[in-house]
Amino acid sequence: MNATYAQVAEYAGWLNLTEAGLVRLLGADRLRFLQGQTTNDLRDLREGQGVYTAFCTPTGQLLSDGYVLEAEDSFLLVLPAETWGEITARLSEAVILDDVVLMPLQEGMGLLSIQGSAADEVLEEVGLDAPPREPLAHHGCLWQKAELRLVRNDRTGFGGVDLLVPYAVMEELQTALVATACLPIDDALATVLRYEAGIPQAGVDWSERTLAAEMGESFIRRHISYRKGCYVGQEVLMRIHARGHTNRTWVPMQALGEALPPRGTAVHAPDRADVGWITGAVHSPALGGAILAWGFVRNEYTPPDTRLQIATEPPAEAVVLPRAPRPAGE
Repeated sequence: MNATYAQVAEYAGWLNLTEAGLVRLLGADRLRFLQGQTTNDLRDLREGQGVYTAFCTPTGQLLSDGYVLEAEDSFLLVLPAETWGEITARLSEAVILDDVVLMPLQEGMGLLSIQGSAADEVLEEVGLDAPPREPLAHHGCLWQKAELRLVRNDRTGFGGVDLLVPYAVMEELQTALVATACLPIDDALATVLRYEAGIPQAGVDWSERTLAAEMGESFIRRHISYRKGCYVGQEVLMRIHARGHTNRTWVPMQALGEALPPRGTAVHAPDRADVGWITGAVHSPALGGAILAWGFVRNEYTPPDTRLQIATEPPAEAVVLPRAPRPAGE
């Protein structure tokens, strides 16, 4: 049995993210090293804090998002399943004379995420203390004699907590969650929830050809610092920032048709055919069951309430929304 949308909204469910990449960075040079590889500023991190970040090519294309935690005189790097192998290989190749050790953790532990309005209450029911409310605040704790780490991370717009769990107790913890009526969230519901929260997925909503700055203001605000020193891709991102915008942006739209437009479907405007394309679409409970589509649209057509046309058969009208229906972290 899987969680329903209503159960997550009113209570909680859990995401199985055990394919995610978990890497610990140790060594005296870890701050200088990772600061030069990633887009956000790590200098102010203290024990129990974290920051969202991204990795880019030298020309500013997005390779991965993720987050970094300061924990026990080391960094913990949490990466999506789709990108962790490439990023770990890149970091390993970049370590030359640096006092840095990369320690992959995913063979011994996995990521599980409790999402929903009552996530903290669920944690309490299974004997765990929720972390502070600040995004990516985290702490370690013991559960069934195993060391877990709990991280405040909203993946759905309803609030939630990531749990880094040793595999030795993973099945036992999942059983304990189900006993509280906190059920697993399947892939279809997870897609609905992340689109309503405005969270893009690697390999689906962006590719290695996507500029990080094209992902929109919410992504930029969380993942990119324009005040830090040199890092891979900084020159291009700073140039875009100084210019004021990219040529296109990933935006939400409400489609007024009945059928979900397939990924890659073209988006047109009355005065232009090549306005953009769809990266994904779902029936959104937050929009009363209407179609919520996300896609890249040329910036002159991204103001809220702009009317566009999705090139389905028959064509469907779409209206650009001001933001995600239920933005994560708000």
